[in-house]
Amino acid sequence: MTTKGIVITLIALLLAYPAYLWATYINNTVKSGSAYGFTIGDTKKETYQKLNTSLTEVAGKGETVFIEIKSNAQLESFLATKSDFNVMVKPLFHDVGFPMFEGENVWNFYVGASYFNTLKLEFCDEQLCKIHRHRKYFELP
Repeated sequence: MTTKGIVITLIALLLAYPAYLWATYINNTVKSGSAYGFTIGDTKKETYQKLNTSLTEVAGKGETVFIEIKSNAQLESFLATKSDFNVMVKPLFHDVGFPMFEGENVWNFYVGASYFNTLKLEFCDEQLCKIHRHRKYFELP
């Protein structure tokens, strides 16, 4: 390959990476209709029952969805961390876990335990009123 060919290839690669980052960036808020397997207006219970299937689709093949919890004295030894430390855990969304979600109006989920790949579900008057999806494969300084 000639020097000119190498330079053109390098420039193409340098331009392709920002294009890829731009093309894969998601910052979408839905306030009516449906998105990501969830429907605006669903109750918390209906939404909870959809979590496992819908989040598996959001995450894609080979990725896991996590939630963030705050450790306490009771969980310290199980999670191998100190109290008041935030920890990412993989939820199973069994029926026994619903009461912990039911008391919250904002549910945050992290794909691959990343703050740069999230899904946030917000509830107003006990019904799903906002779905926010955010994904970026880069961090700005």
